[in-house]
Amino acid sequence: MKRVSKVKVDTKYRKQPVRTGIVGGGKGCYELLKLFLCYTPKNLEISIVGVADLRKDAIGREYAEQHGIPTFDRMEDLLQQPNIDLIIELTGSDAVLEEIFEKKSPDTKVLDHLGALFLWEIISIQEEKLNLEQRIALLDTMTAVGEMAFKLTHELRNPLMIAGGTIRRLMTRVDLPHKVRKKLKLVAESLQEMEEVLSDLCDVIRPLHPDFKLVDLNQFFRKFCNDAGIEARFAGCELICLVEDELPEVVIDPSLIRQALWHIVENCFEAAAKTGTMVQLRVVLCYDYILIRIDDEAGGLKDISPGEALSPFATTRPGRMGLGLSLCKQIVLEHGGELELWNNSRGGVTVSIKLPIRFEIPEKDGETGRGNGDEKGHSRIIP
Repeated sequence: MKRVSKVKVDTKYRKQPVRTGIVGGGKGCYELLKLFLCYTPKNLEISIVGVADLRKDAIGREYAEQHGIPTFDRMEDLLQQPNIDLIIELTGSDAVLEEIFEKKSPDTKVLDHLGALFLWEIISIQEEKLNLEQRIALLDTMTAVGEMAFKLTHELRNPLMIAGGTIRRLMTRVDLPHKVRKKLKLVAESLQEMEEVLSDLCDVIRPLHPDFKLVDLNQFFRKFCNDAGIEARFAGCELICLVEDELPEVVIDPSLIRQALWHIVENCFEAAAKTGTMVQLRVVLCYDYILIRIDDEAGGLKDISPGEALSPFATTRPGRMGLGLSLCKQIVLEHGGELELWNNSRGGVTVSIKLPIRFEIPEKDGETGRGNGDEKGHSRIIP
């Protein structure tokens, strides 16, 4: 009988499992959860067993629920979960911290809010590096799109304009038969659509050159929510705006940011009107950035992944170019921010925008302010 030799398994590089609970479901919880869900640690296998917070509308608790993480009203219920290795306290309260030490299992370690803040500072450096890599990858994609759009524009725009102009002049002839005029009108409309496609491509690949200025976000979102609420009623759905009080003045290009937000909410209105559901816009001040979240309950992304939805030419709707979200992401990146989307637990899509809080206007390179549209951003909304 053949002997089977035993192979010794090297356990040195196995990831150490860490079952983690979070007390405090606010902004810090949101940041940590987002980090744990987006990135894979090299040496640890982190699993979140739950989040405890009395506030059911706390942003971190809501984010946990959307990703299937258990939530608790009472801290005691979280501490009773089996085999918890680490409790992260994010309330900022020394009294809560003392209570955790009194009620936790002897084997459970505790990371207090100060330690978590120190850890977050270190993580932010890595996150900034990843954001830069992501921006470079997007610029590479947009460069490829730009080369293709340049060739299309150069080869097609002039012939299309000549053909369209010729047909429109023919249609002015009084002796033209009605049937011929009707067919020429269809051809002219098709040529117009092709010209608009080329124009949309140019809008996406042309450098933005934002016109940065110091903007009062309270006034900005007050006006935007008022205009968007009117648009929602016209579309046949409801918009709920939850904007945090006393937002700071920050440096942004208000026309570009409004344009990006308007495109996103218009997409949500269109989907919500078909399902009879509502759209929620939430704006929160989180440490050194502004978090803007737009949620709907209109079915979510079914035939396309969230990553694909942010890529140029990705769309599931007939007759659309799929450039709108790509342009929105480009606008947010120009502000040093982040744009993400995912399917939420309410059967819809959540779009998350993080805008850094900046008080100084960046130096401008070359020309400034490319026609960014009217106040509602309608002139450059791309489907």
